Amino acid sequence: MNANERSSLALRNLLFKPCLLGVGLPLVLVGTFSFLFLTVQLDVIQSNFARSRDAFTRDVAGTSLQSLADTAARQLDAFLVERIGEAKAWSTASVVVESASAAHARHRAEGLTELPLEAVEDRFRIQKSLRTAPWADTYLRQQLTSAPHFAEIFFTDRNGYNVALTNPTSDFVQSDEDWWQNAWSRGLSVGEIEYDDSAGVWSVDISLRIDDPATEQAVGVMKTVLAIEPVQQMADRTATAIPGGGRMQIIDNSGVLIAETSSNHARGRIINPEVNLREQGSDSVLVAFGAERTGFTTDKEWITGFARTGGRDAYAGVSERFEGFDWIVILQQPVTRVTGSIGMLAAIDDRLRDWRLMLAAAFCTMAVSSILFALVLASRSARRLTASMQSIREMAEHASTGKLTAPPSIEQPEELVRLNEAVHRLTQVLATVLRRAQQSR
Repeated sequence: MNANERSSLALRNLLFKPCLLGVGLPLVLVGTFSFLFLTVQLDVIQSNFARSRDAFTRDVAGTSLQSLADTAARQLDAFLVERIGEAKAWSTASVVVESASAAHARHRAEGLTELPLEAVEDRFRIQKSLRTAPWADTYLRQQLTSAPHFAEIFFTDRNGYNVALTNPTSDFVQSDEDWWQNAWSRGLSVGEIEYDDSAGVWSVDISLRIDDPATEQAVGVMKTVLAIEPVQQMADRTATAIPGGGRMQIIDNSGVLIAETSSNHARGRIINPEVNLREQGSDSVLVAFGAERTGFTTDKEWITGFARTGGRDAYAGVSERFEGFDWIVILQQPVTRVTGSIGMLAAIDDRLRDWRLMLAAAFCTMAVSSILFALVLASRSARRLTASMQSIREMAEHASTGKLTAPPSIEQPEELVRLNEAVHRLTQVLATVLRRAQQSR
């Protein structure tokens, strides 16, 4: 590369850099600022949208589940109050009161009250009553037929000896049982949920003292076995009412399952101490144990609404001493079911993500296009100006040897045009001086 070419290249670079900086840099800066500004605005919009979505999930779906759980708990209370009311009505029926009083007299006459408990049980190994009141047996069977929620009914006299029953019991004497003693002393006893061997069902015992209205004396105790299958059926109906689908659990305050729709109330999980939600439940479920009567909570997977069954006030109509079952209703709905059901919000969320990608793609395209445009423009401008300057220099070199040359055609910029004209005039002057000098010789 000769000196002229090096000079030309240096001049081209000198012109190319300002052109590139003057065109490309402003475009890149403006594009970057626009991208950052629009990105911040999209972040604000998406943040507000996320808060709105969370508020919808919390305030609408959560409140709805809480209300549904509260309704289910009240329905449970109403169902159980009705069942206790039924059992109480049976225990006050004249046929029951009279049969219990008459049976006591018969048992005394048989000398049973003088025998040790083991001797009495040994005598009634097969037959579990003296059948002193067959009409009472008929009455109990009739009530059991009209009240399918119950699996078994029987009652004893004041000694705890069986009088009438719908199913054979395991023992003849009941007075050594806790439920009998509690009912005798308090008037009402509600037991824990257990599997009743004689009835063959998971059930809860409702036992009531039999009082003679004429003498106001206690004459016996009636025990009714209430199957919990209707409670599980109620849970199934409630779970189907959850918008978009969900699940329902009913647990006692210790955490043991009474009903669980997700497992179809699997026998291996119901009333199983090893399946304890107080110990094994998720965080959203654990909140229900220490919260108020109703409430809701959310996590990444579930929206959970819960409610407790009523206490003493709810059962005051059937017993002044009964403090309630203390069960907890838990309803859960997947978060995806909630957000997926609001298609408009989901569509907005998707569009926001699309706009972010489109914005990034547009910025990259703009940046590349701007740089390419600046390169082309700077290169063409530098090439044109370098060619013009080279033509002027060649004209000046010719002028220094006395050669007269025509000026090159140069377009803008104006400074180069003026320089071209000045060099051309100087060429003419030099050519005239050299010609006269030669003539004078």
